[in-house]
Amino acid sequence: MANLEKKLNQYVADLMVMYTKLHNVHWYVQGPAFYQIHGLFETYYDKVTEDMDTVAERMLQLGFSPVASLKGALEISKIEERDDKFGRDMDLVKLIKTDFEYLLGLTLEVKELAEKEGDDPTVDIMNEFTAYYQKALWMLNATLA
Repeated sequence: MANLEKKLNQYVADLMVMYTKLHNVHWYVQGPAFYQIHGLFETYYDKVTEDMDTVAERMLQLGFSPVASLKGALEISKIEERDDKFGRDMDLVKLIKTDFEYLLGLTLEVKELAEKEGDDPTVDIMNEFTAYYQKALWMLNATLA
């Protein structure tokens, strides 16, 4: 289960950084679609917060130790931070789309490891996350079309 613990910790770390990044783009978005994108990013960071809590609590149920500090998360996160600067609405949508594509891939990796370990509750969580990211990516792609 060591590999599953490592991947779940990666997930928590990535969500911690993603939460901050989403706040950043929420605050610094500009452009014709400001109002819609500003609200969309708020919806996303609320969901990321819920998901981070869900994964960390699942780790604790399994006897694992989730990363719980920004320092620790930054050491293992593959989501890149963003500078504090304004950005155009669709450019920021593209940025978040790329991160969500990565998170979908990570979700599928965690699901596969959980399946191998016979950890059905974690598989269920990842199935829910998979559906969420697939729908979000469909909507982001439609926004960018």
